[in-house]
Amino acid sequence: MKRKVPLSTELYLGLFLLGMLLILGVFARDFFSLNNTMSMLNRFSYLLIAAIGMNLIIITSNIDVSAGNIISVVCLTLAALGKLDLGLPVLLPASMLMGMFLSLINALFITQFRIPAIVATLATAQLFSGILPLVVEGSLYDLPASFTWLAFDAKIFGIVPGSVLIMLIITIIALVFMKYSRFSKKIYAIGNNREAARLSGIKIKQIIIITYVIAGALFGVSGTIIATASQRVTTTMGTGLEMTFIACVVLGGTSVAGGSGKILGTVFGAAVLSVIAPAVNYLGISSDWSDAIMGAIIIAAVIVSALHLEKRKRAAPAAGGGDA
Repeated sequence: MKRKVPLSTELYLGLFLLGMLLILGVFARDFFSLNNTMSMLNRFSYLLIAAIGMNLIIITSNIDVSAGNIISVVCLTLAALGKLDLGLPVLLPASMLMGMFLSLINALFITQFRIPAIVATLATAQLFSGILPLVVEGSLYDLPASFTWLAFDAKIFGIVPGSVLIMLIITIIALVFMKYSRFSKKIYAIGNNREAARLSGIKIKQIIIITYVIAGALFGVSGTIIATASQRVTTTMGTGLEMTFIACVVLGGTSVAGGSGKILGTVFGAAVLSVIAPAVNYLGISSDWSDAIMGAIIIAAVIVSALHLEKRKRAAPAAGGGDA
């Protein structure tokens, strides 16, 4: 008797996304207007880029609930630079450096002071959100055209947002990096069994710090896409986005316990969540329902992840017994 091959998370998400798009195509055809489609692609771009960074962190069995606040800081920093009429060649590297610096602070709290990741990043989230209103009153506005160049002028074939090209480049690099690099193997090893990773010679603190810094750079890129889409940047542009990033990752099949997860799954997770919120708004449903749906998705994904983890734990002793 042939053993059944379980369907992958990516396939389930792909089928769910396809079904959702078909339903919208039948009952809300205007939903796929050019402007709305390009807006969704732009949203997909910044969600996926940041979610890839979050995926790396969660695989190490850590988390970052300050990501949205980091993006808010990045957006305000870029707006201040934008006032000087500086273009994307300056803004993008600046945003990455700012994201890396803020994520480095998180990583040092976690590794050097041994503060649990959820506590450390919750504290820095409050810190960042508390400082911003003291530095800027409300928002920075009347930004020059050079600041919004990425959103309004950088178009692929004159139609597709330039952010999509950035997303594609980062996604391809991430896929290759996670499949072939030795560093990615160390990330998985730490998430699977930290003590075993330490005994095998992996420098755990160093790897976690680098992982957070890489994620911070990606948060910075995401912040650039968000900030440059408007000539007005507020102190709360990234507030709450960290939950969406986490949802993309967990929905994509990454274990909340760490040690497993694929970039491809995160791609599908981000795609699904990029459609849900605009669809809810387009259908005239209260935005509160969008948040409720997001919460339900996170809960369902966490339950599935926990069941898979429990199944792996049960299988491990059985496998060991078979070898003995």
